Amino acid sequence: MVAMKICLDAYEKLSAAIEHSVFRHRLLAMPFLLSALPAHAIPPPPSKPALLREARMAVTVQLIEASKGRVTRITKLCQVRGKIPVYSDQGRAASFYAREITGCTMPMNGKALKVSVRGAKAVSKDRVTYATATVSVTPPDAVPLCSMCGLQPLADSRSEIRVSGKPKSMTFNLSPNPGSILNAKPTVWLDAEVEIRD
Repeated sequence: MVAMKICLDAYEKLSAAIEHSVFRHRLLAMPFLLSALPAHAIPPPPSKPALLREARMAVTVQLIEASKGRVTRITKLCQVRGKIPVYSDQGRAASFYAREITGCTMPMNGKALKVSVRGAKAVSKDRVTYATATVSVTPPDAVPLCSMCGLQPLADSRSEIRVSGKPKSMTFNLSPNPGSILNAKPTVWLDAEVEIRD
């Protein structure tokens, strides 16, 4: 009986020692495993491309209001104009360095919220032209959706287009961001038509 108790005690100590050793080895292996995982850091923006000239951009902005899945009101907010940069670029960097032009205001809950309007154009060496434009409204009390997210806009519409050649005029519509529509209270979005003339 005493021999059995000694064997059980020895077994428990051995089991505890093995468990502790395995746990310690797992802890030691963690830094190695973490270093082997791919990094998910946000890459820095591309370097600013060479400025070729400026182009003129005109944007017509409308506010769309909806309730219970139906559009209840369409309000023309403004038609704004301004000069935007034309870069020598493949299109990617241009969107990072779009220029803000004079915007307008959007009435919401008795307040006048600023409508930000931005745009840029780019021409590549292989005769492809890119254009990007954004209209957005971010209220003063906006909050980020996550710890690494920017402030949540009330309304946000944008588009990036690409055409062959070097057209003197480009016209396109902006697409609302579905995320901003889902999170907007009340349900609103911006409809915008853009014209860029070189």
